[in-house]
Amino acid sequence: MKGIIFCGAAAMLSLPAFSETDFQLHSFVDYYGEIEPETEYETLRNRYYIQPELKTDLPQGLDANISANLWYQTANDDQWIEAENILREASISKSFDSFDLSIGQKFVGLGFSDAFGPLNVVNGSDKTILSLDDGYDGKRADFMVKLDFYPTFEDEINLIYIPFPRPDYEPKGVVNLSSDSLDVNLDYNQPAYLTDDAQSIYLNYLHYGMSMDVELLYAYYVDRNPGFDLSELTVSAGTLTGNADVEYGRNHLFGAAVSLPLGPFVLSEDVAFNLTEDFAGEDLGVKNSYLTANTQLSGTFFNSYTQLMSIFRYTFNYDENEQFSSAIDDDLSTEILEYHIQQYEYILFHILHVHRSLLREKLYLSANLGFFYSSRFYVAPRARYSLSDNLSVEIGADIWTANGTSNDLTGSDDADNFYIRAAYSY
Repeated sequence: MKGIIFCGAAAMLSLPAFSETDFQLHSFVDYYGEIEPETEYETLRNRYYIQPELKTDLPQGLDANISANLWYQTANDDQWIEAENILREASISKSFDSFDLSIGQKFVGLGFSDAFGPLNVVNGSDKTILSLDDGYDGKRADFMVKLDFYPTFEDEINLIYIPFPRPDYEPKGVVNLSSDSLDVNLDYNQPAYLTDDAQSIYLNYLHYGMSMDVELLYAYYVDRNPGFDLSELTVSAGTLTGNADVEYGRNHLFGAAVSLPLGPFVLSEDVAFNLTEDFAGEDLGVKNSYLTANTQLSGTFFNSYTQLMSIFRYTFNYDENEQFSSAIDDDLSTEILEYHIQQYEYILFHILHVHRSLLREKLYLSANLGFFYSSRFYVAPRARYSLSDNLSVEIGADIWTANGTSNDLTGSDDADNFYIRAAYSY
């Protein structure tokens, strides 16, 4: 499958240039350092990154778009980008009288929430990012066929078919879970494209009105966040032992979203119910069914753009698992459920985003603040200064007020860090 996509990308690059061609280049050099107060200073990465993008008109009314990610890191062990992550997007589209058709590797965002959107489940994520708002590595595009129907000026119907979904990007290898009751190896050597757990379908409806926008979504899709096949594990002398492979479950998603003006602000609400393969909650290796709601209020406040998000999640049948023994289940669920971001039966947290431009829009200041009803707070200040139309410098930090998690199953450990970045765009 990957070979087909790369061949298609090469074919698009070999096409002659046409009258309407737009070439863009985004590049940066950055440095990340860990600043955990209880550990020694550590260099996390020093990355050289370029992202070329080409958009052009082809014969027969076709539009083509292709882009790539290319980077090299010198901190710690020298490292190049994984081959599976080089191709960013590569698609061809055509507009007809009442619908649009596009084929290729693309990003698609659903719902009205700008972050933590429960309807935004089309593309997988990169779990190794160091900043939660990383705009370069946060998502991974998928090869898809997308049909957009326009029955009226106010209505839109989207049908998306993904034959071979891409899983969330995790560091490959084997992780050992070791405790008084656990000696389990989890194998993370997952494929670049899922061929066994294949095919995802999304049916989306949008209505744009004068007083309210509405979106409805049904999806039968492969969850990119893996579960674990625990069927080969055995208990010996009170200890759970064996090897477990990652597996990818299939979910039904029923979602709805609304967006409407509220005085000088815009209020949006995204709600989704995910019906997983283990609604009863009896298998520790499978994510439980859950309900998620994201309430978002956006607008200008004291000359600054302000956005407040409240995210609530309820997990069904949270304490129903009785798979091994009580002690084993407790230890294993601590690892599995924390990895699945299902640490609690109820989760409620708030994110505040504020940004403002100064000095004739040369200076851009922003901050993200997270409140989790616990000892942990998240603070992420950002500052970017434009030296010219193409060149800018940026500094920022991601700070948690409690220690980062020690869970080996997370791709990024939430360690406090800062970064410096010089970026050039053409």
